[in-house]
Amino acid sequence: MDPSVNQKVPNRSPVLSVRTLTQGLFLLLLVGLCIANGLLIKQNRDLKAFIASNQPEFLKPGQQVPLLAANTLSGQRQAVNYTARAKTVLLVFTPGCAACERTVPYWREIRAASIRDQYQIFGISLGDGLKSNSFLTSNGLSLDTLVDIDVETRGAYKLSLTPLTIVIDNHGKVEKIWPGAFNQQSKQEVEKYFGFSVVDDVK
Repeated sequence: MDPSVNQKVPNRSPVLSVRTLTQGLFLLLLVGLCIANGLLIKQNRDLKAFIASNQPEFLKPGQQVPLLAANTLSGQRQAVNYTARAKTVLLVFTPGCAACERTVPYWREIRAASIRDQYQIFGISLGDGLKSNSFLTSNGLSLDTLVDIDVETRGAYKLSLTPLTIVIDNHGKVEKIWPGAFNQQSKQEVEKYFGFSVVDDVK
C-alpha cells in the first residue's frame, strides 16, 4: 500500500484565512477609494470648467474698443467720438433691471462729476427706445442715451449683463469698468475715482 494514500493534508490555519480575507477586502476598499477619488477630481475639474465657460465676460482695463454707433432716443444715428474729450463714461442698463435701478443714485452722482470734469457721458440701453426713456424718466436720470445696439457692438463691448459702468480714455481704451450693482468695495472705488460721496449705503 502506498503510504501516501493515508497521508492527511494539513488544514490551513483559520487565523491565516481570516487575515488573508481581511487584506483582500482592504485592498479592494483601497482600490475603490482611489477610483472614487479620481472620479471626484474629474467631476470637480469638469464643474470648474463649466462654471468658467458660463461666467459672463466683461471688458478689461487697457482693452481697445471699436467705434460705438447706435440710435438716439429720438431715432437719429450717432457715433461716440472718444477723442473728443479726455474720458467717456458709458452707463449700460436694461429697462426693468432691478440692479440698474439700485445703481441709479450713483449714476446721478457720476453724471454730475462727469459734467464737472468735462467728460462725455452716455447711457447705453439694451432695451428699446420707449422703455429706455421710461426707465430714465421714472428714475430721474437725464442722459444722452443710445438704443438699438446691434449684435456686433454688443459682442465687441461684451454687453450681456447689466448694469455696467465703463470709463474709456481718449484713445478708445478701457480705463475702468465696474460690472453689476455697486457693493461696498466698488462703492468706495467709484466715489474715490469720480470724487463724490453718497450718504446712503448700497444694499
